[in-house]
Amino acid sequence: MGGTMKRRILSILLAAVVTAGTLLGCGSTKESTGTDKAAEASEETAADTTSDTEVATDAEPVEITIAYPSDDGAEEKLNILIDEFNKSYPNIKVNYVLIPFSSWPDYITKLKTMVAGGTGPDVARLAVEGIQSFVADGMALPFDDFIAENADLMEELGVNDIHPNINAPFQVDGKTYGFAWDWNNIVMFLNKDVFAEKNIELPGSDWNKDKFLEIAQTLTYEKDGEKVYGTVAPTDYFTVTAWLYNNNASVLNEDMTECTLNSPEAIETIQFLHDLVYKYEVAPAPSAGLDTSNLFMNGQIAMLGNGRWSIASLANNNFEDYDIQALPALSTQQSSFGSGSFPVLSSTKHPYEAMLFSSWLSASSFSQETFLKTDSVPSRISVMEKILPTMLPENGMLWRESADVAKSIQAPTQLTDVTAVFDKYMSLVFANEISVEDGMNKATEEINAILAE
Repeated sequence: MGGTMKRRILSILLAAVVTAGTLLGCGSTKESTGTDKAAEASEETAADTTSDTEVATDAEPVEITIAYPSDDGAEEKLNILIDEFNKSYPNIKVNYVLIPFSSWPDYITKLKTMVAGGTGPDVARLAVEGIQSFVADGMALPFDDFIAENADLMEELGVNDIHPNINAPFQVDGKTYGFAWDWNNIVMFLNKDVFAEKNIELPGSDWNKDKFLEIAQTLTYEKDGEKVYGTVAPTDYFTVTAWLYNNNASVLNEDMTECTLNSPEAIETIQFLHDLVYKYEVAPAPSAGLDTSNLFMNGQIAMLGNGRWSIASLANNNFEDYDIQALPALSTQQSSFGSGSFPVLSSTKHPYEAMLFSSWLSASSFSQETFLKTDSVPSRISVMEKILPTMLPENGMLWRESADVAKSIQAPTQLTDVTAVFDKYMSLVFANEISVEDGMNKATEEINAILAE
């Protein structure tokens, strides 16, 4: 990238000034242009060198593509974001491709297939679950030169306001591969109506396993012929990781080279989750059709481990009688998290424009405040502190506090295969087809074989 980076950014800004009066919004749902908001490029800067002026004069519109998970509202969201981006950078035409989404491992596989087939995007929506794999396969470009040569732009966009802990997963082997836009951790959602029904106070941040179980047992009862459950037993990788961390356990060791699901602490944690269903009977048996969010809103589940992504559904259903609390401590209380960004793929022909668009998406006030208000947790410290105290849940600043101490989930390069094994044995364990100990021993053996490849 070298010393042409600043000239390239200058070219983009000056071209925005020249063309803003003539470029109009396009009718296509996959692209958008706008008007002039990029006049910050000063004449003094433009006059620094003749080559800078020549680059600006000769600049041609550039076309890039972003890949994004297909979910409710994704198309509308991207159209609005691209429209706003083009108000400042009208000569960067942004298209998008929506990839059907069922899980991050599945999405990553589809994205890599596109790249291998020569149809990969310039920028991709990617979570911590995929960045290690993309870097290891040489599919992601480092931003370090872009950052070093555009310090003022980084400050202007708000990149320096992104919480360093939340951004850490996108720094691999000393290099930066994008900036965190959003993040989530698992907290306990509390149905206040169910608590009030049994005259139970909402738990404080210092609750532990015994207090959690006591509350869950009290809040498991029959009402109008329907079973009300105190809680839910998770089986997915992301949520179970949160419980493992709370017992000084994890799926993998610290450098993600060996599986540790057969450790006494991990087995104890999975056994406790299993016991919530089969021993204490305070949680429904996990099944593919179990809609825990609706059961929570209907008052049939009192406590549900979930991320902030769920508040949009709660708001859409006009459900407001809830609050949140950190997961109860088992042997400790260690919050986990996953964050998302917009890495630039190494196959791009326009790295400067792609990195500029990626940085704007991740850090701009418009992007963070408009689309993360009722979604995931914003990565910028100032945006968290602006939004979280002004809306439900009442204890929403818990997310801001968690950002300082949360630990990233483990996402090795072989994550897709690792989670497949994890899911298989969690399903067998909760179907009572294998014991917790045998299941975790077998999972450890198979995951270690994957990691050794």
